Amino acid sequence: MKKRFLLSCLLITMIGILVPGQINAATPAKAKADPRQPEPVIIYQVGIEGKITKTVTNMPLMHHASMSPSGRFVYGERIGYGKEDRNIPYLYDMQTKKMTQLSGYGKWSSKQDLLYIQENNGIAKLSLPDGKKTVLVAGSASYPVRDFSVSPDEQYMAFTRMDMLSSNTKVNAHLILQHLPTLKMKKNDQYEWRTGTVEEMYYWVPNSKKLFYKTQTAIKELDLPTGLKYEHKMTEFPSYSNDMKYRYIRTFTEEYMLDLQTGNKINLKDPVVTESSLGKIVWSPSGHQMAVEQHYRTSNSQDSYMYIQTYKQITKSSYPFGGPDQGVGGYYDLSDNHRIIGWAKDGKSYYVADLASTHHSDFPLEKLSPSNGVIELR
Repeated sequence: MKKRFLLSCLLITMIGILVPGQINAATPAKAKADPRQPEPVIIYQVGIEGKITKTVTNMPLMHHASMSPSGRFVYGERIGYGKEDRNIPYLYDMQTKKMTQLSGYGKWSSKQDLLYIQENNGIAKLSLPDGKKTVLVAGSASYPVRDFSVSPDEQYMAFTRMDMLSSNTKVNAHLILQHLPTLKMKKNDQYEWRTGTVEEMYYWVPNSKKLFYKTQTAIKELDLPTGLKYEHKMTEFPSYSNDMKYRYIRTFTEEYMLDLQTGNKINLKDPVVTESSLGKIVWSPSGHQMAVEQHYRTSNSQDSYMYIQTYKQITKSSYPFGGPDQGVGGYYDLSDNHRIIGWAKDGKSYYVADLASTHHSDFPLEKLSPSNGVIELR
């Protein structure tokens, strides 16, 4: 009897070891719960004459967004909450109010409702509203696409592939140019990829003749007609109006618009509020009107104040949501996260989205960089 009892105990112990989830099984660790409120994105259509139309969408908890040329579709991204959680891309239809999770990260065509998507280590294009998808660049695990940008005339697409088999990080990023009508490709440069950031890596001049791109140590320029490359000491991309009449320039002491035809400078520096400067500039698809996210001054909450500005003319601006001239205190840059997300195709209005907060206080410590910036993974 005693032997049977000991044998039974031994058998039970062995079963507990061999069958997980039963006897003696450890409790699995739970994923960190996301406490953020799923508040819907609000989109404002702002006319250059001042009229504002408000739309409350069914698109919850988005941190980045961009509008399609027709104004029907919105591409959005939600920043993952946990340390290893990646951004999640979505497509929202303003007409049907339906939201769909996408298979990769997208950028709009400048001319039509067509979304270029970085997926499966390659690039595809998604035509809307029919949903037809076409592969442009086949994916490869050993040679993945890291980022891309399509020229304004949509004749070329620049993208960077990473040679994962190379041990030389100084040259394992390959800049490739694809001729979109024929899909032919040509490698134009080898360089060191800029790590630790999700900033825009490319800038096309509006006439599509020059491409600027960031490396780990500099900004380089590729002149398409000649194939020549130049390296610049600038820290930010240039910004040209779509009619190529003006170029925005900011230095430590100056902020002005350069008239490219006359060479004259138009001063934009606020003589009273010295901390003020133009942040993100979104040019109208035609002419030289622009919508601007203006940095105003820092706050006492590790954030800064900002305003939305409309420039109907380079020398004439207005504040559609109120400005310092009206005693309005402005928005918080990160906490309120009001962003310009694109112009209407006719150039008569643009869109502003009220998005979810990207302030460090809304994320766990494991998601923050040493400087308290939110780490985004794509």
